[in-house]
Amino acid sequence: MWKFTMTNIINETSFKLTCHNCNKIRSNLPFQIALYVNLWFFPVWLLIIIINLDGKYNNLTNVYKPIIVISYLILSIFESLKLYLGYLGNLVGKISELTSCWLISILIQLPLEVFLLFDHGILSHYSETFVNSFMVCLLVIEIITGMIALINLANHRAKVFYLTHLYNTCTEKGD
Repeated sequence: MWKFTMTNIINETSFKLTCHNCNKIRSNLPFQIALYVNLWFFPVWLLIIIINLDGKYNNLTNVYKPIIVISYLILSIFESLKLYLGYLGNLVGKISELTSCWLISILIQLPLEVFLLFDHGILSHYSETFVNSFMVCLLVIEIITGMIALINLANHRAKVFYLTHLYNTCTEKGD
């Protein structure tokens, strides 16, 4: 009887110590730094894009005019949404928001940014090429670090789930 009680106390104490570490929020610092740089660079990017779009709009063909305007509009809206979801997902530890941020980056923003960077029919200015290049590099860094953050958070949540399940199974058998 004493051995069972002592084992139960040891299991309970080790589980509480483990759960104390499990309840901490796991955020990824490199991903957070990339989001922070992106947050400060986004208004600069938007200002340079608007100024260059105003200067070159009349020189674009009728096919490129709506494509460019819609591309910049989509990028602006989804960039704001991605930054919000990235901060919420990384700092609070929500997998769904972090996944949404990562999917917006890889499926919507990266193809549009690469199109704006490498298409020659757009008549890009040097400043526009520079900010789009920086934005593509930042997106690639965010995609890589976001994937690492997502994997780490999912592994952490799985570990917490299995430890909770194991502890509940052990206490049900002991009762």
